[in-house]
Amino acid sequence: MCAAPVVASGDVRPSDATSQEVELGRKTREEIARHFSIIHNPVYQARVETIVGRLQPHMERDLPYEVTIIDHEMVNAFAIAGGGMYVATGMLDFVKSDLELAGVIAHEMAHADRKHVITQMARNERMTLLAIAAAIASKGKAAALIAANALQVAVMGAYSIDIEKEADACGIQALARAGYNPVGMLTLQERIKEEALKHPHVDYGIYQTHPEVDERIAAAVKYMEDNGIEVNRKYSLGLLRTEIAQQDGALLLKLDEETLLEGRDDDATISLFERISADLSRYLQLETAPFDVRVQGEAANRSLWVAGKRITRASELTTASDLEMLRESIHRALSVARRSHPMADYFK
Repeated sequence: MCAAPVVASGDVRPSDATSQEVELGRKTREEIARHFSIIHNPVYQARVETIVGRLQPHMERDLPYEVTIIDHEMVNAFAIAGGGMYVATGMLDFVKSDLELAGVIAHEMAHADRKHVITQMARNERMTLLAIAAAIASKGKAAALIAANALQVAVMGAYSIDIEKEADACGIQALARAGYNPVGMLTLQERIKEEALKHPHVDYGIYQTHPEVDERIAAAVKYMEDNGIEVNRKYSLGLLRTEIAQQDGALLLKLDEETLLEGRDDDATISLFERISADLSRYLQLETAPFDVRVQGEAANRSLWVAGKRITRASELTTASDLEMLRESIHRALSVARRSHPMADYFK
């Protein structure tokens, strides 16, 4: 289990009320249809459905998970009772990668899987499960009120911090088991925190009422570390990418926009640059400390090391000074990359 179940007076446990969930989900969909425009975009739909398909086997319950795209600029996604999920076009535009989008969807699937909407409603209204079930089954104002309350909880993300942290933990676990790097969930929260500070008037949906975002970020990092999941942010942010390019008859090895090395366009240089590129892609992370990119050794054995791994020797480069210049160029690229995502605590 990803975390201890959320338990409090009036809470709903994962084995309860499936039929009530389905009915509440149906009534909530009716409410959503009155408030939002649905987008029928096959590209968007294929993107989210692929992610759902990979994650679904790693949920605790076999719910009929279904994602609907809504036309709204808010950076938001939400789940309703019974497995329905909604992703706003604003969120699709905001995520930097499928890893971040997978983090969003995994979090919402966890909400549905753990019955968090009903749990939060029970807490808010101080109602028992039987009272909620009776209200859902009714045909009058009580049913409409319950559906409206469920929509408010879902859309506004009005969950308590323990529920949000549980959804994060369950989502991270599902992502890892499905073969996704879970760090996308973390980088998305960090970027939304940054944007909310720069643009406080923008609607950040599920994050707008969450002053506990720092606590959630810290809890997510701890959960990943406790479960042996490396926190490597560059994969979800698309940073620290190596490239071998040709320019004016020369061969360039680049790290993002920084040129690391320049050499002749021949087989020996291509082979060297490919090996250095592969090693930097593997060992250099945004979380790599400055002192872990260093030059040490004597004469021909003087070498560049990154995170304890030898990347190249002075004897492999054109001049001895190239090794120091290479180190400095890597430091510059790291500095630029970290400034583009400033809310992370890289060296914790």
